[in-house]
Amino acid sequence: MSHVVIVGAGPAGASLAYLLARRGVQVTLLERQQGFDREFRGEILTPSGLDALGQMGLSDALEQVPSEEQRSVTFYLNGRKIFDQAFEGEVIEKNPPRAVSQPRLLEMLVAEASKSKSFRIEQGASVKALLREEGRVVGVRVRTRAGEEQIRADLIVGADGRASIVRKQGGFQIRHVSPPMDVIWAKLPCPQDWRGAHAYVGKGHLLLGYRSWDGDLQLGWTIEKGAFGEVKAHGMDHWFAQMEAHVTPELAAHLRAEKANAHKPFFLDAESDRVGSWSIPGALLIGDAAHTMSPVGGQGINIALRDSIVAANHLVPALLKKEPGSLDAVLAQIERERMPEVKKIQRLQAFPPRVWFNRAWWGEPVRRVLGQLARSSAVRRIVGWRMSDFAFGVTDVQLRV
Repeated sequence: MSHVVIVGAGPAGASLAYLLARRGVQVTLLERQQGFDREFRGEILTPSGLDALGQMGLSDALEQVPSEEQRSVTFYLNGRKIFDQAFEGEVIEKNPPRAVSQPRLLEMLVAEASKSKSFRIEQGASVKALLREEGRVVGVRVRTRAGEEQIRADLIVGADGRASIVRKQGGFQIRHVSPPMDVIWAKLPCPQDWRGAHAYVGKGHLLLGYRSWDGDLQLGWTIEKGAFGEVKAHGMDHWFAQMEAHVTPELAAHLRAEKANAHKPFFLDAESDRVGSWSIPGALLIGDAAHTMSPVGGQGINIALRDSIVAANHLVPALLKKEPGSLDAVLAQIERERMPEVKKIQRLQAFPPRVWFNRAWWGEPVRRVLGQLARSSAVRRIVGWRMSDFAFGVTDVQLRV
């Protein structure tokens, strides 16, 4: 029986492990952390991500994962409401974006994979090196709770995020396309009448807020790249004062009243990159390890799930044949099939920060003009059509195995 070692039990790794194991491939899933109860960045499932989970046969299991639907977006410019737009269209109304608990989502994926006898997970397992023989990756050296050991496999899949040890050890070449932004995330009690996602733009700032899966208000305060040191030095009072200055009076009052109850703040050093090639003989990268996505549009988790479907489509037949040459050939096919979507989404993600954070003299006038245009429902439909790739994906991804 073919054996695959997947490094990283995030959305890409856990879903691929599930898909391979249920088709009879022996899978060992290695996760550096002991559990999933930690802060995650990506928690928005778009219709494309929900569709991916549905194709995997996990829609019913997903209903047991805490979530909060997002059925509209309200846009403000310099504290004034520009529009309040409900998501329209049969597909998005049936499957609206939802904020999910990523720890519970990962637990669900691992639980479903564990129903297959060919699956095992090793938590608290830290990969230290790739094992090579005759120019091919043949396993990993890993430190577990029991000590250090070597695990051999027909294929090593690096799904271990943007700090991927597989990417580093494999010598993959990286192209950086980082947006000029970083994000400070925090949660606080949510106003009772809050609905959908709210975006507050103005004078080089952006605040995003939505009701999260736990009922709290999730805030993302977007700052210029490299400005976190200054923000941290001034402290939370200064940070909240900045947010209050760029939102409506009602939200500003709520921020002042609930500041003491803010919790789970963390800093996201926003990155956007992709490797030149997703594979080397015996190893494959998927998810953030292959292409770290900007936080714009909440794409990371959804792209990762779609990666796992395409990877499974190609890997299952090749692994069941157990022919190294056949396996190496399909690794390149996975990249060719996924790269067009990744490149286009990264291009789309790069545009908004250039408008939000433009400090040139003409930046604010441009934002005002765009704000006035956005008042038109016809313009919003055109923009919505152009940006629909965020919701539905770029390419047709169908599970075939």
